[in-house]
Amino acid sequence: MIKKIVEKELGYLAKYVYQKFRPYVVGVTGSSGKTTTKYFIGELLKSVEDDVLVAPGNMNTETGLPLAVIGFKKGPKGILEWAKTIIFAPFKAFFTFKYPKYLVLEYAADKPGDIEYLTKIIPPDIAVITNIGVAHLEAFGSLAKIICEKWYLALRAKQKVIISREALNMAKNLEKPQAEILSPGEGTVRTANAKNYLNKTEFDLYILGKKYHSKFQYLGKHNLENLELAVLAVFEIVGERDKIVERIPYLLPQEGRGKRIIGRRDILIIDESYNANPLSMLAALDVFSKIKYGRKVAILGEMKEIGKISEKSHQEIAKVASKIADFTIGVGEGFKTAELDKWYPNVGELEGQIESLLQPNDVVLIKGSRANHLEKIVSKII
Repeated sequence: MIKKIVEKELGYLAKYVYQKFRPYVVGVTGSSGKTTTKYFIGELLKSVEDDVLVAPGNMNTETGLPLAVIGFKKGPKGILEWAKTIIFAPFKAFFTFKYPKYLVLEYAADKPGDIEYLTKIIPPDIAVITNIGVAHLEAFGSLAKIICEKWYLALRAKQKVIISREALNMAKNLEKPQAEILSPGEGTVRTANAKNYLNKTEFDLYILGKKYHSKFQYLGKHNLENLELAVLAVFEIVGERDKIVERIPYLLPQEGRGKRIIGRRDILIIDESYNANPLSMLAALDVFSKIKYGRKVAILGEMKEIGKISEKSHQEIAKVASKIADFTIGVGEGFKTAELDKWYPNVGELEGQIESLLQPNDVVLIKGSRANHLEKIVSKII
């Protein structure tokens, strides 16, 4: 009851701020890659425009998104912080007299109705949909319902929908949005001839036929696909090419989302600890397979909230990981019956043994759902 009251208050205040200033809104959703794509869009937009607000971190829920719109830098933790936020939020909303011209937001969908609710508060001018997979399947019950939920962002878009071709194909039988639909590919934005190195990807980038050679500090096909969406979205907003391309090499991998760290004993850590679902797990393992450094160790945390496909998905991921890595470690109940070299029920038990399991010059992929707290392992071996 109290949660609903707080959500309603924050939603009202965010809508008030939006209607007062009418910023241009770029809304991003997807089953994975949405936070990274949001970051790409924000940084590329800033290469051309100064007045840009990007919702911090994962402020993308019924409370997080409104707080970001009101102007908070992070979500509150604990009763005391929440009390202060609830008291301060109206003052922040009503007594803000200057606001950014552009707003880049992330719309999460943990359960049915989330995106519909959020878009009633803040409808996007441009909707960006990265991909659609089985994240949060437990709450939705079927992939079809997840597709419908993500598609709601497209239906609410005022001007354009930027969407991957794969996601668009999944939504082909749904109601058509009034906004124009664009996808990366021939005639819009595409990447080609990508070469992956240990610390960068080099590639050709085509924007409406004009070719650029570029590089950035992210690895993997999935990150190039996210970049294509971001470049297309920003180009549609500002119509600028050169400045966008100039910013790409300066996009930095974020903590928990592919950041590479050299730890003690020259261990290379691929920090993907923030979140995981089957789609993002496979993408991370694909990147991992191409890295040439030392002995490969995969530390995989349970994928939460994927419901009835959980056992099968964990077993399939374990099989893929075992073909790529020299040594595999599972954390959490999901991987209990999977064929891995080691299994631990929780991160606490792994913490005490991790250093003895690793060797100098290992390359370690750490990937799992947020609830596993695998960032503790990252901290332990840095």
